[in-house]
Formats: sequence, C-alpha cells, structure tokens
Amino acid sequence: MPAADLRPSSPGSSSSRKVGVPTVSVIIPSRNVAPYIRAAIDSALAQTHAVLEVLVIDGGSRDGTQELVEAYGEPVRLLDERKNGGKGLAAARNVGVQAASGEWLAFLDADDWWDPRKTAAQLAELEKHPETALSYTGYVVIREGSGERTPMSCPPPKAVWPALRWTNCISASTVMARRSALIEAGAFRENMIAFEDWEMWVRMRMRYSFTCCHEPLMFYRIVPGSCSYNLKQHLDGIPEACDGSFVAGLSGLERWAVRRRLWAAQLYACALVERESGPGDGRSLLWRSLAKWPFPTFFPVRYKVLGNYLVNRRA
Repeated sequence: MPAADLRPSSPGSSSSRKVGVPTVSVIIPSRNVAPYIRAAIDSALAQTHAVLEVLVIDGGSRDGTQELVEAYGEPVRLLDERKNGGKGLAAARNVGVQAASGEWLAFLDADDWWDPRKTAAQLAELEKHPETALSYTGYVVIREGSGERTPMSCPPPKAVWPALRWTNCISASTVMARRSALIEAGAFRENMIAFEDWEMWVRMRMRYSFTCCHEPLMFYRIVPGSCSYNLKQHLDGIPEACDGSFVAGLSGLERWAVRRRLWAAQLYACALVERESGPGDGRSLLWRSLAKWPFPTFFPVRYKVLGNYLVNRRA
C-alpha cells in the first residue's frame, strides 16, 4: 500500500455524533454499478443503528453511477479511487479507510446489501466482547436471474483460526472492523493479484480476536463477470498467497501443510466457479485439488462432487 496519511479527512458533523454511541462509516467501492448501487446505499442508510457516513469510492464509472451517488447528498459522499495513485478494490477501500470518521468501518460491495439490523446486531455483539476488533455475520447468496436464495452460515470465531489461513470463511460485505486496529495491521495490500480482503482478515486475526453474528444479515448477489468470478485472477493469486501473510510465522512441515491446504481449497473453489460460469466443468481443477491434499476429512464435499461426476459419466 502506498504511504498515506490515514487520519480521517473529514470529522463528520457534530450532530451525527452522540457521546458514548459507537460511530460507523460504511465503505463501498464502485465501478459501473448503476443497476445495483442504490440498493447498497439505501440498505446502509436504513440501518436501525444509524451510520455516520456512507463513503462510495468510485473507480471512474461511466454508466451514471457517480451521478446516482452524488444525488444523495450527506451523509453519502463520493470519493475518487485514484486519490492515492492506486487502482482496484484494495486501493478503493484504503481511500475509504483514510477518509472515514467513524470508530468502526463496515465494508459493503456495491452489488450487495444489508438487513436493516446488521450494524446494531454487530455493535451489540462487539460490546459483549470489547477485546475483539472485527465482527462478521452470516449471509444469503442470491443468484441473479433465477433469484434462488441460499443462506450461508458463518463459522464461530473459535473455528476461524487457523482455517482462515487456507480458506476465506469471512465475506467482505459482512465485516465491521475497528478502524484503529485495521490501520495498525497495515490496511489493505494494493499490490496483490487477488485475495486482498482475505489477506487483510488474516493479518487482523494474527493480532486480534474476532466475534460474529450467526444470523444472515447480508445479501450477496452473484453477478456473472464480477470480480469474485474472475477465474484467472483467482488462480494467478494462489502462488502469491502461499508465500505471504497466510503462512507467516510458520516453518518446516507446518508451513508445507498450510500451503498444500491453501492450494487444495482454492483449486476446489476455482473448480466450482468454472463449473458454474467458466469454460469447462471443473473436473481438472478438482483433480488438482485432491492431488494437493487428498485427505477426505479436508473439504469432504470434494469427494461428493467427484462421485457425482463419475456417476454422470457412467450414465
């Protein structure tokens, strides 16, 4: 991440703050998301625990996104992703971190939205566990087109570590993090090929404990062609992840095992992406995943998927 002054650039209005009440800044990266941005912003403004501000960091949209955001007025603010010379999601989020005035940062992708109770539920949980610096929630996956909805539970905090070293079990749009802790951990790495949010949670977990709300309080929209479905970027990012924060502090056999598990888990994730929206059915990636870490106790669903392939092939 380029050197930047991460003090808040705008302190927010005094009328928005009440002594002793936690303040929340919402950070929404955007680029050509006009069909979705209203739902994201409206859900942030509809929170039962009112947010201090909604910061939309735009990367040069040309589809009317900027005009839609500017029409809201305060407390919604439009910022330029390229303010610090960076590009991409990590740069956009860092611009938001720099500009934020809230004690807590809530991240929201422009094509997702929240349940109105999300910030209140997370702050209540954080109040019970004041030693924690990050909260996450369950969510609902919604497939664009079919409208199919799949609730996704979140793992309890005790199960997050060390599993977070090889699989991202925390969705970015569910995260609320203490601003000071995120800055102390180094903010988002802007030079990463992929996994910049996941890598941030890993560094945060190495320093602080987490808490969660198991209830699905975020709605994750699967949009064909979105960043999360960029198969090549995902595959290209795996070797980099295997030599970075994900294996920090490990050596010898333990480091080797974590790297193999990371490869296995991410190759399986890529197999699912390829099966759903890529050029093939994912079988080659599934076999590679099993070759990296074949033990059936690790992501046993891989063997179920393989069994389905073999049955269908015989049929």
